[in-house]
Amino acid sequence: MGTTLQSASDRYGQLVTHLHLQADLAAALHLLQWDQETYMPAGVAGSRARQIGTLAAALHERRTSPRFLDLVDELAGRQTDLESWQAVDVRETKWRADRQRALESDLVRERSQLHAEARGRWVEAREADDFELLRPYLKRIVEMEQRVARCIDASRDPYEVLLESYEPGMTVKALEDCFERLRTDLQGLVGALPAAGEDGATPTVLQGDFPLDSQRSFNTQVARAIGFDFNKGRLDVAVHPFTMSIGDDVRLTTRYDQTDLRYSLYSTIHEAGHGLYEQGLDPEAHGLPRGTACSLGVHESQSRLWENLVGRSTGFWEYFLPLAKTTFAPLQAASLKAVVHAANETRRSFIRTEADELTYNLHIILRFDLERALIAGQLAVADLPEAWAAHMRQHLGIVPPSNRDGVLQDVHWASGAIGYFPTYTLGNVYAAELATAAEHDIGSFHDLMVRGEFIELLRWLRTHVHRLGQTYRGHALVAAALGREPGPHALVDHLERKNRMMKEL
Repeated sequence: MGTTLQSASDRYGQLVTHLHLQADLAAALHLLQWDQETYMPAGVAGSRARQIGTLAAALHERRTSPRFLDLVDELAGRQTDLESWQAVDVRETKWRADRQRALESDLVRERSQLHAEARGRWVEAREADDFELLRPYLKRIVEMEQRVARCIDASRDPYEVLLESYEPGMTVKALEDCFERLRTDLQGLVGALPAAGEDGATPTVLQGDFPLDSQRSFNTQVARAIGFDFNKGRLDVAVHPFTMSIGDDVRLTTRYDQTDLRYSLYSTIHEAGHGLYEQGLDPEAHGLPRGTACSLGVHESQSRLWENLVGRSTGFWEYFLPLAKTTFAPLQAASLKAVVHAANETRRSFIRTEADELTYNLHIILRFDLERALIAGQLAVADLPEAWAAHMRQHLGIVPPSNRDGVLQDVHWASGAIGYFPTYTLGNVYAAELATAAEHDIGSFHDLMVRGEFIELLRWLRTHVHRLGQTYRGHALVAAALGREPGPHALVDHLERKNRMMKEL
């Protein structure tokens, strides 16, 4: 038996070597993609798309080489000979390898290049407010993703196959049940809200003249205070804020508006939440499933927890308002009550990334409905703008004045990320549940925030989320932290409390 165990251990060591090499190639690919969204000159988009496609294909070939796949298959059949932590890496590698091997290298190259080209065209279409510039690319992307889903598993709902790329183990049925509860509860709360731009709306104390250099300084201090390590990361600017990990180098991006502090501050806190997760993964398992985030829903739970349950709280502002007053002239005479009200302003708006907590999930449910219809062949890409307007009217009672404020506002579909949007609302659901569990263990968030003790929460998340990597799938990880099954009730309760607070402020 000892010989068998040693042999299995040796073979596992060879798997680790393969996975480390693949992780390095993925990091190089991420660096190209990060540069594409930040500093790349506009005139080289074509060559960058080719470079991304070439590297993506090379990575895919590594992940689907017969030698690697034979090793994965062998270890999958010998998991009882492995330590439990080794078996986690084998299990998750096998699941992803099976999906990868279903796709030919030429398809992967074509897909990656299409996504890169379409992202560039999306920027042009959004700037010009011209959906027709993007439409042919988006049509090809929908057809491509349908094809990918059929290659992976032609016997299942193609949308569910795509969804699992972002949220392994999640089903369409589970999403439908969760989203229907939210749709019903939230529409009742949202119906009475004013719409952005309606007569009578007045600027809040977080609107005014906030110099960009001062915003950069303040945002950096906030991100550092909640635990982001700038020795292993940086903060830059992007049209659509995102976080990208390049090995153990974590890149955050945000966007700025000199007239409204909330845009950059909350996108920075949001992306820092993602960054804290990446920086909190087990460094001893770098490049392995145990050292990789388990799902996008859990990833989003980290950004939403820090952005909404921490960053918009009264305790957060009690701690940071003195610094904000010394940094920004418009806030020198602002009251805590006025700032907290501005940070939690509720209003029906067109833009998802600018939506408040109460309306945000309806934006996601809208996109979930539309992308499911696209993949099912029930909605043509050419009809998307009209369908978007109809769903906005149904869910939020408003209709965007332009495609820039409607179907062109997000880069996700142009990036081929169909099945991604639901993870945002799953993140909100998980964030509310994890916050409840954390408060039970470490005490009142308000008391901790007032004292600036953000690291207490970060330590709890390191233990119950970050260090676990892919030991559990997303739903199971949250269930383990809670000691029960997660559901939307904690989020609904939180939003109802927030709604009552806003009426009282």
